[in-house]
Amino acid sequence: MTSAARPVVTAALLAASGAAAVGLAEGALPAWRDSPLALGAASGLAAGAALLLLCGELRRERRAARAARAAEEADAPPPGRPRRRAARPAARAALAPPSRRDDPRAIYAYAAHVIGQSLAWEGNYKAAAASLRDVPPDWIPPRVRMLAWSHLAQWQLCAGDLEGARRLLEVLDEARAPADVRPHVRGARAAVLVRTGAGEEALALVGRIDGQRGEPPEVRQRYRITRAHALAARGERAAARAELRRVVDDVGVDELCRWLPAGGPARAAMIEVIDEG
Repeated sequence: MTSAARPVVTAALLAASGAAAVGLAEGALPAWRDSPLALGAASGLAAGAALLLLCGELRRERRAARAARAAEEADAPPPGRPRRRAARPAARAALAPPSRRDDPRAIYAYAAHVIGQSLAWEGNYKAAAASLRDVPPDWIPPRVRMLAWSHLAQWQLCAGDLEGARRLLEVLDEARAPADVRPHVRGARAAVLVRTGAGEEALALVGRIDGQRGEPPEVRQRYRITRAHALAARGERAAARAELRRVVDDVGVDELCRWLPAGGPARAAMIEVIDEG
């Protein structure tokens, strides 16, 4: 590892410490989630894991540096003879995406994603989007890349960055996503489209009724909200309100509140339904 890459590795591992603490604490059993003891244990375990990763990375770095110095000394030319510089392979410029969980790039991307989710949960969508927006695409493991970008689309919409969310339509490709991520990608595309004047295309993605597109339960509420916006854009106000009512009846008002900053044709109806509780 080059000296230029060391700050990236160290930052990635230290960021992962905080991100892992958030993830472990958030994943605690519901009965323990508000317990200071459980939160401290999760944070301590996360910090310890990150410290072990950091120590392991530093040991590997020192071994690699010693091996490089030994090879350099073995290949050194006799005194007075100029050293010939080895050609750099062109392929070195394009690194393969991370395939191992301990790849520093994957750790950094994971940390950015988890921190973004935590910030979004607190309603700080602008900071959430900033945490993930500038992560190089090749640093995000291919299997989770589309899911991360789906979340980023929502955060940008809720932060008022409609143009940034619109640009994500170019990379949110359902066909390139794993099967279990495709409903999330479809929902993200529809959420952007319905707010950029393409309500009919959005409605085709989420379906006219529950289950028409075979969506799993974890995305059903956001499908309903997008469907409500598409119906409101068509002038079907009562149908739009009925979709929002189903969301509240199933999971309460929190999901509507999370999507309210993103605006959309049904925003006024969302406020009414939230007020009714």
